[in-house]
Parts: sequence; structure tokens; C-alpha cells
Amino acid sequence: MTGFADNKQQDYEAPLDKAAFLDWVQGRESRFELKGGRIVMMTGGSKNHARITGRIAQLLANALDAEQWAVTSADLAVEIGPDVRYPDVLVEPLDDQGDALSTSNPVLIAEVLSPSSAGTGMNEKAAECTSLTSLQTYLVVSQKAPIVWVWQRDPASGTFPRHPVEIAGRDKAIEIAALGITLPLAEIFRGIASA
Repeated sequence: MTGFADNKQQDYEAPLDKAAFLDWVQGRESRFELKGGRIVMMTGGSKNHARITGRIAQLLANALDAEQWAVTSADLAVEIGPDVRYPDVLVEPLDDQGDALSTSNPVLIAEVLSPSSAGTGMNEKAAECTSLTSLQTYLVVSQKAPIVWVWQRDPASGTFPRHPVEIAGRDKAIEIAALGITLPLAEIFRGIASA
């Protein structure tokens, strides 16, 4: 007996650990995360959210060596302390654990803001993600205007800045030093009208 309801579509209310959550969430049609032992349902995104997420993932996949790096979007969980998050885009070193449900070794995480996630992405998730020892770059991307907030680990001190660098304008680009690549905002926001 697992302690889960026989009807897999019912929500599970008792506190969970990461392993139980990852087992529970498999096969669900809605998106969930684990925060403080509780399951949190994630809302659906807009077309702009989906388009920007897809473009970031595509740009990363095109720029990185597929024999060295894996790029995923929204389907691979990240273990952060006792919590489990599903970032919009992540990059991790390629490994032979293709059937794993989660990672704790992302090098880059990108979150596209939605109205309901603005405070979480800029504050709570930023603090959580930048606590990961493997993480080198954390991006928060607006879906309304060509603006990206960037936290990058300083190679000399090994720490993240307290506040992100804001990069704004279609003529700007994000330099991701740890991966040796540049992502042009014009490509990320191509076809997306500014609000």
C-alpha cells in the first residue's frame, strides 16, 4: 500500500518527500511542484509564455554541444533541498540517467514570468535556485517585453550577486559565460509584440 488514493486524479493532501512526490506526479495531466512537503498546482501558461520558453530551449539546444549538454523544458524536475520544482527551461551536463525523473545538477535555469509567478520567480525561486551548487546562471524572462533578469555566479568568489543584472531591448543579448554562449533577445522575442 502506497498511501495514495486509488483514484490517481485525486489530489494527495498529506505531506510528501521528494521520492513520493515524483512517484505521485507521474502520469498527471496538470503541472505540480512540491513546496514545503505540500503539492502545489501550477497554472497553465499563455501563448507568449509557451513561445518564449520554446525559443529559449531551442536557442540553447542549437548553441550547445548535444554530446555534452542536455536542454529540457518544463518536464524535468529539479530537486532543491526538500522541494521539487519544474523550471521552464534547464541545462544540465549530459549523463546516462535518461530514465531519471529529476536532477539536482542544473547549470542554467530559466523561468518565464507570468502574472501569478512574478514574485515567486524573482524572489523565492531565485533564492532557491541560486542555492544549488551546480547552478551557474539563473534567468527570469518577461513575457510582455524584451527584458531578462540575469543572475550569474562569479567565477572568482563562487557566489551570485544579491540583485540581478537587467538586460532590456531587442538589440541586447545575454552572455552566458559558464556555457560560452550568447542568447540574443531579438531571437527570444521574435514575433512577440511588446505590451
